[in-house]
Amino acid sequence: MSENTNLKIALDNAIDLFNNNNLNECIEQLEEILTIHPNNLKVLNMLLDINIKINRAARALKVIKKLIRLEPNKKEHQEKLIKVHQFLNDDQAYQSALIEFHKNFPSIQTARIISNIHIENDREEESDQVIQNFFESDKTFGDLYKGIRHVKAGRLKLAEESYKKVLKKDKNNIDALRLLGLLAFKTKDYEIAEKLFLKVLQLDPSFSLAWDNLAKLYRIQNKLLKSIPAFENLIKLDPRNFEALVSLGTVYIKLSKYHEGIKLYEESLKIKPDNPRVYLSLGHALKTIGERAKSEAAYQNAIKHFSLSGEAYWSLANLKTYEFSDKEIINMESSLIKNIHPNELIQMHFALGKAYESKRQFDKSFEHYAEGNWQRRKQISYNAEDYKISIDELIDFFDKNKNLYNSKAQSNFDDPIFILGLPRSGSTMIEQILSSHSLIEGTQELPNILAISRDIKLIDQKKGYPHNLLGLDQSSFDDLGNKYIDETKWARSSKPFFIDKMPNNFVHIGLIKLILPKAKIIDARRNPMDTCFSCFKQYFAKGQHFTYDLDDIARYYKDYLRLMDYWKKLFPEEIFTINYEQVIDNPNERIRDLLEFCNVKFEDNCINFHKSKRPVKTASSEQVRQPMYKSGLDYWKNYSNNLDALLKHFPEYDI
Repeated sequence: MSENTNLKIALDNAIDLFNNNNLNECIEQLEEILTIHPNNLKVLNMLLDINIKINRAARALKVIKKLIRLEPNKKEHQEKLIKVHQFLNDDQAYQSALIEFHKNFPSIQTARIISNIHIENDREEESDQVIQNFFESDKTFGDLYKGIRHVKAGRLKLAEESYKKVLKKDKNNIDALRLLGLLAFKTKDYEIAEKLFLKVLQLDPSFSLAWDNLAKLYRIQNKLLKSIPAFENLIKLDPRNFEALVSLGTVYIKLSKYHEGIKLYEESLKIKPDNPRVYLSLGHALKTIGERAKSEAAYQNAIKHFSLSGEAYWSLANLKTYEFSDKEIINMESSLIKNIHPNELIQMHFALGKAYESKRQFDKSFEHYAEGNWQRRKQISYNAEDYKISIDELIDFFDKNKNLYNSKAQSNFDDPIFILGLPRSGSTMIEQILSSHSLIEGTQELPNILAISRDIKLIDQKKGYPHNLLGLDQSSFDDLGNKYIDETKWARSSKPFFIDKMPNNFVHIGLIKLILPKAKIIDARRNPMDTCFSCFKQYFAKGQHFTYDLDDIARYYKDYLRLMDYWKKLFPEEIFTINYEQVIDNPNERIRDLLEFCNVKFEDNCINFHKSKRPVKTASSEQVRQPMYKSGLDYWKNYSNNLDALLKHFPEYDI
């Protein structure tokens, strides 16, 4: 009997065993055949299919690799290799096999799958590049590729025409719709971009890149509530999507949903447990809700995974009561001579300033504060004289246009309480006192008044703000007041009053009184030496550009006083000034006066404000969780040898 005849008989027997579902015996028969005919393609394919069917993925992998060696260009083999790696949960091998398959048999479907994988692994640029490379390689997608090239060259109108040409032939082409949406996103036509991304996702709800685009579109517009379901859908498609988990966590933190945000940060750290950026964000959130020990641990983990993290060291220092160990100080000092990023270096100096301050080595502390401030001052554009001129012009405008208040809003909103002034003036303590009252909601530093002033400025950019106020009438002022109330609802509960603690709102008291005439305004004030030097010691995450030079700070403080004196002359009964020093010296009397101004009755909780469990986001969060203390009064005197630049502006404090 010939060898071929024996092979046919053995193969027929294997097929019979397979048809009768005797799969283990069938495998034995096929493996016996392979001892004589090791490269028989029919036998190998049959053995592969059976191993896949009975979930013997490891054995299937050996067979498929042999088949690929024998027939390296066969599409079916490479497809099965991808499925086997996927079944084995070998992500790296799965991705490599998928990329190799796409290289050999490119298609828009595999391009999208690879694109989604890049999105899942926080590689947005690579995600887009995969799609673009495919369009470049496949002439049937020529118009899409042309559109992408036009965008890169800045020819946006031609790009739009290319995408629309595709949509004319196929109105539901999800790639053309998404790319047109990205084009609208780029040109800030956000409404069109949103409609296009939503249409894409209606056609293909599994298109991760489109969910990612939509979520970022909402986030950049600060439409945080809308961004939540977009991020959630992205996470449903891939529960281990690190970037989406972190981004959604940050959205929740911005919405003051701290526990939800913290949970998502912790989930993301299970995926990337060595990510210092997330540990920092986690530390900030834990600090805000008063979880002091956990906050410290998170910052220390950030340092563990990135030893040159000036931000993490400064975050520990910014707890205000953290005591650095000698080892931590040595590590910070040694980092100064390493190749450290400028922003990390600046914050490292601020952290060392605080570390030596805690050890009462005030001259050495000042050296680091001064160096950190100098390095930051070089990065920013701020001119104290220009600011003085802007305050002069503001006073001049309102002084010449007092008749504007004949058209002020007629709204009866008396719920906002604005606490304003300079940073580090005790405003967080005042907020904590008021928010401990049962009728008053503490929110945060709300940006809404600043945003409204920017919108008014854009009405006519040549005239700008405040001159564009002259073109508004009572109805417009009512609308702006309603806009403020509506857009701050997310931060509030059902309490009848709420606090807006944005310190820079002191510049906009004239605007506030036009759109919210019944709002209460509290000017939180502290002596100039303590205020100015406390600002100098503080590294601000953003804004407050006047704080990085002692002369700039002093001049800003004097401009603030000058403007507040004007507002009080204009609104003599409507602004309540409260001095930090007076509250510390006589808390009962001054807190009662404060509550009376806010039209609420005295409550004991307001005296015991340090017991409040409410989240506090500002730099003073740990300080306001302690009973009142007098050690902060005239604290600047510890540094008096180094503060001539301040004392020349406030000579009455020179002793």
